[in-house]
Amino acid sequence: MGIRPHLWLTEKNNKFYQPHAPYSFKPSDRERFCQFIRGVRLPDGYGSNFKNKVSSNNSNITGLKSHDYHILMQLLLPIGVRAGLPSDVSTAITNLCTFFKKICARSLDVEDMRKAQKEVVNILCNLELIFPPAFFDIMIHLVVHLPEEAILGGPVFMRWMYPFERYMKKLKGYIGNKARPEGSIAERYVADEALTFCSMYLEGMETKFNRPDRNADAGILKRQLHVFSSQCRPTSKKQVRILCPEAKKSLEWLVLNNCDEIKDYKS
Repeated sequence: MGIRPHLWLTEKNNKFYQPHAPYSFKPSDRERFCQFIRGVRLPDGYGSNFKNKVSSNNSNITGLKSHDYHILMQLLLPIGVRAGLPSDVSTAITNLCTFFKKICARSLDVEDMRKAQKEVVNILCNLELIFPPAFFDIMIHLVVHLPEEAILGGPVFMRWMYPFERYMKKLKGYIGNKARPEGSIAERYVADEALTFCSMYLEGMETKFNRPDRNADAGILKRQLHVFSSQCRPTSKKQVRILCPEAKKSLEWLVLNNCDEIKDYKS
C-alpha cells in the first residue's frame, strides 16, 4: 500500500530487521530520559518521589500512581522528549501535553475550551501520521470530547477522584485485623487524631508540625552582602569562572548601586 516505508522490514544477510520507530526512544535516549526523571524534585505532598520509581539501571519507570502520570504528562514529558525524539514527533507530543494542561487548569474559559476542541483534532491527526493504527483505540478518541465535557461540567480538579483515592489508601493502611477492617480503621483513626492533638503541645522533639519538608532547602549559606543572598541552595558542585571585562563591569555596577552595606563608603 506504500504506507510508511521507513517502518518496513529490511532484509540483510537472509535476515529481516525491523527499523527503529521514530516515536520510540533509543536505549541511550531512554537512559537519559530516566536520569532526567530520577533527578526531578517535587514539593512535599505534590506527588511521589520519582527517584524511587526509576529502575537501578535507568531503563524503566514503574510504580507510578494515576496522579503521577498527570504530572509526568503535563510537566515532565514535554521537556524530556525534546532531546530524544525527532522534532515533528516531540512537537506533536508536546501539543498533546499542553492540551491536557489546559483542560486541568484551575480556571477555564469557554472560548479557550472551544479553541482547544478544534486544536485537539489537529493534534490527533498529527499523531496519526506518526503512531501505528493500533495505537488509536477508543480511549484516544475520547480525548476529542474532553473540552466539551469541561464546558458542561466545569474545572476538572473539582470532579476528579485523586484526593479520595489517596485517603482510601491511607485508611487501608490502618487495617491490622483483616477480619474486622472497620474496627481497625476506627481504632487507628482515633489514635492518630489523639497523637496529632498531643503533638501540638510537645516541645524539643520532631513532630508532623515542625519537621522539615522532604525537599526543604536546609543549610543555605549566609552571605555578607544581601545583594548576593539567596533562598536556594546549589544543586551541583560550584565552579570558578573568570569574568570577561564587560561582565565584571556590569557586576561591579550592580553591587555599587544595589548594596546598602557599602553606602557609607561611597564618595
